[in-house]
Amino acid sequence: MKNLVILLFILFTLQHANAQLSGKVTGTDGSPIPFAIVSLMHSTDSSLVHSAVANERGLFQLNAADSGVYLLKVSNIGFNTYTSPAFTLTTGNQSKSFGTIILQPAARQLSDVVIHANKPLVSQQSGGLVVNVQNSVLTKGSSVLEVLERSPGVILDPRNNSLSLNGKSGVMVMLDGKLIRLPMQEVVSLLNGMSADNIANIELLNTPPAKYDADGSAGLINIVTKKNKKPGTNGSYTLTGGYGKGEKASAAFNLSHTSDNTNWYTNYAYTHDRTYGQLLATGTEDVGAIGGSVTVHYFGVSKPITNQQQLSTGFDTRLTPTLTIGSSIDYTYNTNEQNHNNQGFYQLRPDSVLLFNSGIKGNGKGHDLAANIFAEKTISKDEKIRADADYIDYADNDLTNVQSSFVDNHGNPAGGNDSLYAPMQRDQYVSTVHSGIFQVDYSKSFNKNIKFEAGAKGTYTRSSGTSGIENLKQGQWVSSLNTSSSLITKETIGAAYASLSAQLDTATSLVAGARYEYSVNRATGINRQLGKLFPNISIDRKLSSTEDLQLSYTERISRPSFSDLASYITYNDPVSVFTGNPYLLPTITRNFKLNYSNHDNLFSLLYSQDDNPIVQGQVVTGPSKQLVYIAPENVSYQNNLTLQANISIKVNDWWQMNYNLTGGWRQFKIDYTLVPVEKSYLGYSLNFSETFQLPHRFTLELSGYYNTMSYYGVSKVDGQGMLNAGFKKDLGDHRGSLQLSITDVLRSGSYHSYIGALTRDAFDSKIYINYQPETAMVPVIKLSYFRSFGSTPSQTQKRNENSAKDAQDRIGN
Repeated sequence: MKNLVILLFILFTLQHANAQLSGKVTGTDGSPIPFAIVSLMHSTDSSLVHSAVANERGLFQLNAADSGVYLLKVSNIGFNTYTSPAFTLTTGNQSKSFGTIILQPAARQLSDVVIHANKPLVSQQSGGLVVNVQNSVLTKGSSVLEVLERSPGVILDPRNNSLSLNGKSGVMVMLDGKLIRLPMQEVVSLLNGMSADNIANIELLNTPPAKYDADGSAGLINIVTKKNKKPGTNGSYTLTGGYGKGEKASAAFNLSHTSDNTNWYTNYAYTHDRTYGQLLATGTEDVGAIGGSVTVHYFGVSKPITNQQQLSTGFDTRLTPTLTIGSSIDYTYNTNEQNHNNQGFYQLRPDSVLLFNSGIKGNGKGHDLAANIFAEKTISKDEKIRADADYIDYADNDLTNVQSSFVDNHGNPAGGNDSLYAPMQRDQYVSTVHSGIFQVDYSKSFNKNIKFEAGAKGTYTRSSGTSGIENLKQGQWVSSLNTSSSLITKETIGAAYASLSAQLDTATSLVAGARYEYSVNRATGINRQLGKLFPNISIDRKLSSTEDLQLSYTERISRPSFSDLASYITYNDPVSVFTGNPYLLPTITRNFKLNYSNHDNLFSLLYSQDDNPIVQGQVVTGPSKQLVYIAPENVSYQNNLTLQANISIKVNDWWQMNYNLTGGWRQFKIDYTLVPVEKSYLGYSLNFSETFQLPHRFTLELSGYYNTMSYYGVSKVDGQGMLNAGFKKDLGDHRGSLQLSITDVLRSGSYHSYIGALTRDAFDSKIYINYQPETAMVPVIKLSYFRSFGSTPSQTQKRNENSAKDAQDRIGN
């Protein structure tokens, strides 16, 4: 591995073979002007030789021309055009640095100028990829979880409500840069009820910069909401209705206002979903509770109903030319109804049979509140400081009633009332999380080439969880033995970071940073303290106006969640329960990454080493030898070598293709089973989208994904994929648009897995599981109407962050 890194570094530092014309474009205040058009022209007739577009930092490079006398022209909307004095290139000297070129603001701005530039579906930024979700026809009417499932490298496992990124678990989710500090199962439920109509983009950061929390060994998923900055008052709304096995509906609304000194916004979304799923399990395992080795046939149907409302509002105002304050509140309220019917057939050797039937009905409700206030002080044009204070309040209350029968082949009840076999049971789970966060960030530019950033953050979280299974006995609810738990946990995390960015020359930049975090976790039987430094180093080389190369090294951590550590018990079936693992260790990850980009085509090679990665839903022993316990466990280690390639092809004016391949070599070792095992294999995921601009303002989009076979703990998961289709009709004249989406056109979204395919677990389980979500039985069809309203962009120029692509198309690069 060491030799590989040295080789990559040597390749990275090689100079570009062609001679270059280079420089930097700034405004009169010294700030870089991104995406300026730079043209090399003959001095005699001003005919064009080469053109390029400056990058986000205002840097540009052009390939040199033959010997001759030339002019350099730099232009950008809102600025006067700069034309250099004539200069000469000779055979022996074809390189020239123009240093810093300062553009003067135009005396007056053009009126009624609007620039339309479509962002690519996937683009690259420091630390990972950006998915511009509003560029997809399928986004309207979708949930954030559905959009994530269609994103490159993201895999959803609906069986245990978990997310993985680039083949690794341990991903953390952020909302507008703020960590959602909840168990992953609850995060997934939250995202499933969150409308994507109010989402601007999704950042998939597998190597985030030092300013971000180090938590999340696989990286961070940052969901960025819409905050319209257009002058005046603007807004939009989306209405959606649909059907699969049950009805779907959603409504989203956003309104914003921007003036010289004050900005405010309000977003609201409501979603309703009646869905369907079924589970088939068959195989053998050794269960002491029912007499030893048994053949199991299990079938379950679920018909949940979820309703969720989300409101977010915020403002910022400039009190003085150097002081800005602001605040925001995000509130989510959800309710759910559970309706499950399960049947089990347990055949004991030689001829004894047990039959299980159950009806499970439940109701739950919960809320999530996140409030923020901030103040930002501009000390000078090159120096500023910002302070944020956040408060998070989360609560979830679920009550489940189980009516069941568990009898032998003679009709006699199995077990007694004071057990998990009782015919009437209820399971109640109450969880609360309160968190306070304070953060300070400071930045200073010493000159145009060197910038320093530093900050500190403190987080205090108190979590409580109560759960238990009760049996109805003689008209009274009585707690079932060894199934009740109550846990209060307290976590304190202190963090500090520093980062130095240096522009080494016109083509090379370096970012060197580190983050130190110290955490204390306390609960009954748990007292953990961990302090660690997480380095973050990257070097970037601009090869040409369209090519960029980057090499980075980062370290990250995944801490077990409170529910992972808690010794709670929740009901699964008469012979198994869900629980936590107080002995879980945190995951430490080291990442080596090489990035290369050319226009919208992105390539990366990532090598990662994980110590003690955490896997959910493993079959283990527990306090009662009669029960099967399903709990999280630590894998000994995991090594991944991952290649990611994103290819964007504009076939012609009406056909755009985008393909993303993520995959490579994966290796891990398991030692918590009866027989330890080490496994290496190749796995990948493919995402694609095809967009067709049709006559009469119609747009057709086909998109989908395919994930190859993989392993999760001792389970083997078969390959699985999905094809989706979307149609859009632009109604024109500011009348909005209609979108029709069809999810899982081929009904191929089933999940097939095998427990015990890799090695023996504690109960010698060999079970095949087939989970079919709603779309695997019938495609889900949704129709959405979208319309925006508000101020027109006259007297204003609007340029989106990826207008470089549009500029390059215009100049023919």
